[in-house]
Amino acid sequence: MIGKKNIVPASFGLVILMAFIHNGDTIGQALQLTMSLSSRPLLYPTLTCSIDFDFITTGEVEMLSISGPRPYSKKGDLEVLASISKWDPTPLPLNGLDDTVANVTGFFSGWKKELVISWKLPIFRLSQEYRCTAQSTDMNGQPVTTFETITVNTEASDVDDARDADDFNLLRDRVDDLIANSSLEAKEDFHAIENQVRDLESSFNLRFQDAESQFDKQREFMNSSSETVQNLDEALQDISEKLLDLQQSVTQQQQTNKDQAVFNSFLKARLPFDFSTIFKSKIYFISKTVADFEISDAAASCEAYGGYLVEIDDEEELKFVSDFVSQTGKDVRYYTGANDLNMEAYFEFYHSKKPVPSFLSVWNEGEPNSMVRGEDCTEILGKLNDVTCGLPGKYVCESQ
Repeated sequence: MIGKKNIVPASFGLVILMAFIHNGDTIGQALQLTMSLSSRPLLYPTLTCSIDFDFITTGEVEMLSISGPRPYSKKGDLEVLASISKWDPTPLPLNGLDDTVANVTGFFSGWKKELVISWKLPIFRLSQEYRCTAQSTDMNGQPVTTFETITVNTEASDVDDARDADDFNLLRDRVDDLIANSSLEAKEDFHAIENQVRDLESSFNLRFQDAESQFDKQREFMNSSSETVQNLDEALQDISEKLLDLQQSVTQQQQTNKDQAVFNSFLKARLPFDFSTIFKSKIYFISKTVADFEISDAAASCEAYGGYLVEIDDEEELKFVSDFVSQTGKDVRYYTGANDLNMEAYFEFYHSKKPVPSFLSVWNEGEPNSMVRGEDCTEILGKLNDVTCGLPGKYVCESQ
């Protein structure tokens, strides 16, 4: 059964939509979609898609998903934003949804299954549609797809007020991040400039003290000569002005280095990759966005930034890349360039076409095993593990 409701910004705090899976005349599983409103109506919605087994079941629910417009997209097309399934009970954000935009939570076990998206950023659309979808099989083993759609209508004045406040907060947070995340090299340069300033200050004090001492001696020696004293005063004034100019130059250089550090951090935040340190004249970088893995597209993206899909040549390189992957995050899949797309069970690297090392220390125990038909790609899961291509994940590149 497919149902649809419209919500307008009234005094409602909670709206619940129910959909039921039918098999003949028997009532099946109950599909429940819940929309919670925030203090500013419908700008920061919480979407809850859940299965409740209070009724007689007629089959097995295999997956829940929530669909809506892609974050930051000007279009209103429905795309899957998050999903959870019996195969992967960890809630999975998709299509540009990440923890900067919304929190994705949920569970898929026992008698209740739930998927929740809580928006952190306001949704600046006057009319917005979302869909909760359950995929299941009936008692005859046939696939059944059930969904419920909800439309959120927001007052234009609420959107304008929230957009003004949110733009200011985003700008302020972005500036704070740029300052806080300046590179180590810029910090070292800043400390070096500080040391230079201290040295200059020390030199200035010594030279000034020496000049004062010389001045006193000259004044005592030539007390009768006002012209000599005046010349000495002018000389000291000239020295002071030059030292002041020098201090101003150092201050300007400090500001230039700070601005460069902020710019470097600003640039790094906009690159689509997270970068490693240098290892044996190589650098590795991991895509920031989780997307369905297409090996040719991933290879082209690596090449656009001067690299290629990672190729594991020995145990030492495997350990470095595995540690880098662990530091980046453990909740997603990390694809490599190893594959057997050209010939089953013959794994080679996508870029160099060299065979993947077959010794056991590079592969996980029992791998590659092609446990699921079509496991033609590989991921780093501590060691190498063959896996199906096209699943959501990130990919690892390397560059000389």
